[in-house]
Amino acid sequence: MISLIFIIIWFGLAGILSGFTGLSLWFIPLWLIIGYIVAWISMVLLLVIMIPIGKMMKVDNKFKHYFIRSIARFISIFVLRLNIKITGKNKLPKKGGYVIYANHKSYADPFILYQIVNRPTGMAAKKGIYKLPIVRSWMPLFGCIQIDRENNREAAKAILKGIEQIKQGMIMGIFPEGGIKDRDDEKMVSIKAGAYKLATKAEAPIVPVTMIGATEVKHRAPFRSTKIKVIIHDPITKEDYEGLSTVEVGEKVAELINQTVKNGK
Repeated sequence: MISLIFIIIWFGLAGILSGFTGLSLWFIPLWLIIGYIVAWISMVLLLVIMIPIGKMMKVDNKFKHYFIRSIARFISIFVLRLNIKITGKNKLPKKGGYVIYANHKSYADPFILYQIVNRPTGMAAKKGIYKLPIVRSWMPLFGCIQIDRENNREAAKAILKGIEQIKQGMIMGIFPEGGIKDRDDEKMVSIKAGAYKLATKAEAPIVPVTMIGATEVKHRAPFRSTKIKVIIHDPITKEDYEGLSTVEVGEKVAELINQTVKNGK
């Protein structure tokens, strides 16, 4: 919504200036290119300005999460050129915390994930992401947890923090393959059983999500759009996975996602 308003205003100003000054219509595309650059600079500045404000807000503050979803949507549309079609959104639990588990095939995947839900949502991210300027300041502010695979103790602390947030009603998103293992295969090719402790320890529903088309992003962005199909599956409740090990839960989720990828729907 924020990016759309910006574009309408910017395009409107271009038309007004062209009309009043008698400039050629070629001025409009030039204005749009400048607008794209200004939008990027404005977004970065806004993120920096919002950091101290975000620190004063609760981790599940609705405005803060709306702001992050708007940034994710801007990047999805105007940078990555993603054309996202979501099916099964009505299957998402309306209340309470739950965990989304999805296949992971590109760096666009987190931005896709944020198009799915409209409630406060954090993510489990690898340590390397926290080295990025601005990003490392923002991620803890909206409930993200840092998974340090080289330090089991710190990883366990992060999981406990995530579990507590889920119990408080937040949503967590995680890519349980433990990183991008194969950029050319849509299917889950690895299972990190520990990732499923986020849901099982919190006794929360597991929502498997299949993303189809993400392997094409690296070949098409930013000059060509990429069609992304997102399928939200029926939640796997505590009663469904009770008595299963995290390995068995992981295999169940992977089988469902991989079968959907195979079927292409």
